[in-house]
Amino acid sequence: MYDPNLVAAPASASNPLRPAIAVVGSGPSGCYVAQFLAKQWADADITIFESLPAPYGLIRYGVAADHQGAKGVARQFDRMFTKGSVRFAGNVSVGRDIDFDLLAGSFDIVVLATGLPEDRPLGIPQEPGTRVIGAGALLRALNGFPSKTLPQDATGRHIPLGRRLAVVGMGNVAVDVIRLLSKDRDGFVGSDIDDELLRELRPAAPETIDVISRSAVTDAKCDTAMLREVVSLSNIDLEVTGLHEHDSGPTADLLRPFACSPAAAPGFDTHRTRVRLHFGAVPELIENSDGCTLLRARNRYGDHRPVDFAVDTLITAVGFTCGPSDDRCCPSQAWAGAHVYRVGWLSRGAKGTIPENRKDAQRIVGEIVKDAESRRIPLGRPGFRAVEALVGDRVVSFADWQRIEAYERRSAHPDRCRRKVVDLDKMIEIATAPVTSNL
Repeated sequence: MYDPNLVAAPASASNPLRPAIAVVGSGPSGCYVAQFLAKQWADADITIFESLPAPYGLIRYGVAADHQGAKGVARQFDRMFTKGSVRFAGNVSVGRDIDFDLLAGSFDIVVLATGLPEDRPLGIPQEPGTRVIGAGALLRALNGFPSKTLPQDATGRHIPLGRRLAVVGMGNVAVDVIRLLSKDRDGFVGSDIDDELLRELRPAAPETIDVISRSAVTDAKCDTAMLREVVSLSNIDLEVTGLHEHDSGPTADLLRPFACSPAAAPGFDTHRTRVRLHFGAVPELIENSDGCTLLRARNRYGDHRPVDFAVDTLITAVGFTCGPSDDRCCPSQAWAGAHVYRVGWLSRGAKGTIPENRKDAQRIVGEIVKDAESRRIPLGRPGFRAVEALVGDRVVSFADWQRIEAYERRSAHPDRCRRKVVDLDKMIEIATAPVTSNL
């Protein structure tokens, strides 16, 4: 749904502006910006540049594979690309395939909506050889991201996570990790999880998942509804430490029955996953210990006693960053100008859901419209035609993407909604294959 205060203007006689607009990034923030601007200026030349052959960024690769309802927002963006005038230029990376200065010089308005793709490190000492992976990288991999960033063995198979896991963080991303690694196969019906990767990483369900939260229960960052999904899993035993009698609120109320869980007693069912939530535990050091990764932490409240977690894999879920400073595809401070805007996580940090990204897109579009109509930014640049010769031979159009999507749906197991293509060369091969006739 559109904001009537934002989009009620357009008719060309009273609103003759026809700006050339480049949006870098096709995740929800970028697509919402394009959608709102196309409604505001029907004659605008709008191009969304995406480094991958597939659109939708966070929707496709960030939203957990078993949350298909949240991924459904992509359908409205499908209509924008197929029935509207917004151009999708996939497989084009700004900074690699086209220099940012050239892009900025070719378009009247540039909106950077690249998000924050890298996991934020814990920022504590870590010995070499310890096994630590980022939750974002793990979730993207389970979502079929076409780049192998998790550890592999000599044969190219992913190294199993092991039976004893720890997750640092208590936001929604951490809860996604807990849920996805605890669920049995029946829990993924209708999803688009990468089943092969899940089998490699988790050949058997974890015995234990220790979740370490720096904050108290009352300050937990996750949505209670998300945590309730974990609590309702039938194949886990849950216990909670660091929950005090004076703690209040929906999260505390949800978890209070598990503060003295039977799972804490010896002899718990080894066929179930034991999920232990530790509130008020501050990580201090990661070191090797007898073939394990040992996380040393300390209680934040009370006696401040130390507490150790010996695990096979430590998964960090403490936020995201833009990426390494030497990555030329990562928006730097030099990617700026009077007509350059930032939106979404790139603008305000790694917080907020898709609806919040929509609100942020409305905010930035309001600024853009005001700046353009007040003539604060000059218009008249050529737009996509100025860069088409440079990138045209590698562009994956939206119609090309639809071939990939159709292939994924045809290839899906009967109880999956699609089977994602995880190889970039294969994606481009499918996208550019000659159209054959059945006649």
